[in-house]
This record gives sequence, C-alpha cells and structure tokens, in this order.
Amino acid sequence: MVFKVMVVDDDLPTLEVMNLILKKIGYEPVLYRNGLDALQWLEQHCPDLILLDLQMIPIDGWEFLRRLREDRSRSTIPVMLFTARPLLDQERAHADREVVKVLEKPVAPNELKQELEEFFRKLGRM
Repeated sequence: MVFKVMVVDDDLPTLEVMNLILKKIGYEPVLYRNGLDALQWLEQHCPDLILLDLQMIPIDGWEFLRRLREDRSRSTIPVMLFTARPLLDQERAHADREVVKVLEKPVAPNELKQELEEFFRKLGRM
C-alpha cells in the first residue's frame, strides 16, 4: 500500500524537494502552497498524514490545524508539524496535544523516511 502524504508549505522550493523525496522513499505526495486550498481539497479527500508548515499565508499552520480539528470528518487526520523555527513553550504544549510529531527543517531524506516508517508502523500499517 502506498500512503498518501499531504505537504502544506508556502515555500515552492520546499514543496519541490518534498515531492522528490516522498516519491523516492515510496509515498504519494499531495502538495499545497497554502492552507486554504489544502482545506478545500480535504473536503473530498483524506490523506494518511499531513506535513504542515507553521509560517504561511493567508492562514498559518496553527489556523489550518484549528480548522482541520473543528471539522469532525477531518479531525482525526494525523498531522506532523514541519517547521523552520523551534517552537515556543506555549506552541510546544499546543503541539503536544494536536500533532503526532514536530520535524524541524531541513529534514534529511533518511530522517524523513525513518520518521514516516516509524509513524505508520505504530499505526500497524507497515
């Protein structure tokens, strides 16, 4: 089974690299440059995991996550934060409740592969 991993990040070079890496390590990437478009896609689809950047426009990652969790049909989709800056203490506490993992950019391909395999293994899906 090929797992579908959505990446939501407003940085085009990051999306291009993630597209290549995810395909190379055996996942099906779904890429979005903003949270609003990603939320719209999620109305009709359900990825196995979302990799979510925090610093985006027009809505940031926290707002995306809030909207995702408000919708019962999408509230259980697992999310990993994918961020270029360390989280503040308050953000860390929020992340501990809302996401399965926090990855700091840049993420090496082997590290990403290991994190994704560990995540899906814990779910009993690998």
